[in-house]
Amino acid sequence: MEPDPYYRQLCSSETLRSGSKGFFRDFTEAVVNNAGDTWIAKVFGELDGDDERMRVIFTDPRIKNSVVNTLDRVRHIYRDKDARISRSKRLEGIQYCRSGENKKALILLSQAVLRAPMTGRVKAIDEGYSLALALVARADVLIALGEFQRAVDDLRAAGEEQLPNDFRAQIDSKLKELDERLEDVHKAVKILGPARRDQYCKPIPPQLTDGPNPEFPGLSRLVEIRESPDVGRHAVAAGDVRVGDTLATEPPLASCLLPDYYGTHCHHCFVRLRAPMGCPHCSTVAFCGVGCRNEAMESYHKYECKVLALFIGSGMSILSTLALRMVTQVGLQTCLKLHRKCKEIAEFKTTRNELESQSEASAKPEGGMSKSAKRRLRKKKLLEHSQQMKGTGDVDFRAYELVTHESMRSPSDFFERTLMAAFLLKCLMTVDFFGSTRASINSPTDEEITIGSLLLRNLQLLQFNAHEIFETRSGNEHRFRGNKTVYLGIAIYASVARFNHDCYPAVTRYFTGRDIVIRATRPLKPGEVVAENYGPIFMKRSLKERQRVLSGRYWFKCTCRACTENWPDFDGLVDYSTRLRCTTEGCRGSLHRLKNGNPSIKCTTCQRKINLKERIARLEECEEEYKRGFTSMEEEKSDEALRQVAQALEKFHMHAWPPHRDTHLAEIALAACMAENGNAWKIFTE
Repeated sequence: MEPDPYYRQLCSSETLRSGSKGFFRDFTEAVVNNAGDTWIAKVFGELDGDDERMRVIFTDPRIKNSVVNTLDRVRHIYRDKDARISRSKRLEGIQYCRSGENKKALILLSQAVLRAPMTGRVKAIDEGYSLALALVARADVLIALGEFQRAVDDLRAAGEEQLPNDFRAQIDSKLKELDERLEDVHKAVKILGPARRDQYCKPIPPQLTDGPNPEFPGLSRLVEIRESPDVGRHAVAAGDVRVGDTLATEPPLASCLLPDYYGTHCHHCFVRLRAPMGCPHCSTVAFCGVGCRNEAMESYHKYECKVLALFIGSGMSILSTLALRMVTQVGLQTCLKLHRKCKEIAEFKTTRNELESQSEASAKPEGGMSKSAKRRLRKKKLLEHSQQMKGTGDVDFRAYELVTHESMRSPSDFFERTLMAAFLLKCLMTVDFFGSTRASINSPTDEEITIGSLLLRNLQLLQFNAHEIFETRSGNEHRFRGNKTVYLGIAIYASVARFNHDCYPAVTRYFTGRDIVIRATRPLKPGEVVAENYGPIFMKRSLKERQRVLSGRYWFKCTCRACTENWPDFDGLVDYSTRLRCTTEGCRGSLHRLKNGNPSIKCTTCQRKINLKERIARLEECEEEYKRGFTSMEEEKSDEALRQVAQALEKFHMHAWPPHRDTHLAEIALAACMAENGNAWKIFTE
């Protein structure tokens, strides 16, 4: 199927900004109209490199004024603290607490905490102690709810403020009493075991099967990353992979929470909020505790705090926010090092390509280089690249090795991304990222152009390499029936981003907080591709639909088995037509059962007469075991269901080949059971 240029451009634009709301769309359209299609194609389109693209929009007289005049109107827009609202919520919460309505009280007192200004900032209200008063009041509610550790956390946070001696003594007395209660709780846990999982805490990720990969952090030793001319860098099995094996547990290089969940999830680690802590300066976001708040404030949030509301109003995508986050969380000096490394690698690749061209020109006149010579040259290039990547010191360069498809981008696509990079750059200039605030973006410095260039590169690589973080939600009626997946945010994972796509994936993914977990859903032999799915699965979409989505969204034509063999979708799957494996050792032949019931058939691969009776019996056993697993799921016994289904899937792949309707249902069930160990939320729990 040939790519649809219009659909591809639409998909590309949606990864950058909203097509229906926000001022960035209007800004882009105005600048594009000023520039004209000819200028974009003939002038901007001929530029070589992101530095040149960033520089020209501030220097070319055709567009300079329309860019600068609009961006110079960028101002701080954020939700400020309000001591009056904090006091009102606190007093209302205390009333609910006194009447025994602790759940309502907790909500109101959390609002009081989040809206309270820093201690001493507004002395006319609560003598400047709004935050500490709200924290102490919330601690009382948490004690009434039996959540002693959270009460301790609130009291300790209040105790860190500058308070009068009598107020501090009151806090110390409460802490002493709570310490005794917590000691009793810990003794009870040792005797009775832990209570049910706290949905407001980060789930514990599983251990990597066979231990961690020393070369690729977050991956198992069962996975290795290879590179080939056809598919680039990709993951393959380094050993025998079994169903259920954990192949990756990786924290993100950067992540962003969707604005819709600023009030329900921690802005930093994505866990559900129970007793949130606020940013010291804004009321836009919330954190699960002091630890996450401090980590965010020490890195990215000190820059983003006063422009987050501006981002929402601009209509920029969450990917664009993530492109900025990759910059703000590491700071100016690290970004400058990253940019220098990008240029060094680009120069290295240019030199390497020139040397390769010279080698090809001097190769054998008849037929060119031999296969072995090409193999040696490829190994040499990989070694050179590996050596080139060394010496990055404390700078994590892994994200900048990921594909950007720069050579496939149209001038208009580059132009719109450059305008977004310019907008993000102006935001950084207004929040002291460069050490001081500059009112105008006119004539940006070399340092500012460098950061703009890095932002532009981020906007390219994230388009194809980011992952959506999700949470599984269920109601009171049943743990699995009616489950739905809700997307919370987005992140970039340097190792998992190297997993290629398959319309019939070998793994499933779920998340613990913002960390990604990858587990096998079918067995793999050494050297087989460890592929995940980028969205369209063969069971749910036709070949034509899948190819259109993958070509438009990810810019490649899928050649997986499901596509090359045009497997039927779910409605077209008939289990009787399932192909069975040839019984000859080492033969990968696939055999269909004869309709006349005769189990003997000739294998066209090894040319032997094969009796399929045992294979048919084993397949029927698998189907029965699947049913037992489905029954366990219906009874909400997820651990038992996971074990039963995993064993049946192992057996199926020993005796038959996909596609097979019940097997794919079993793989879906297996993924649902695994996701129970990640971000999962039972909606009506209390």
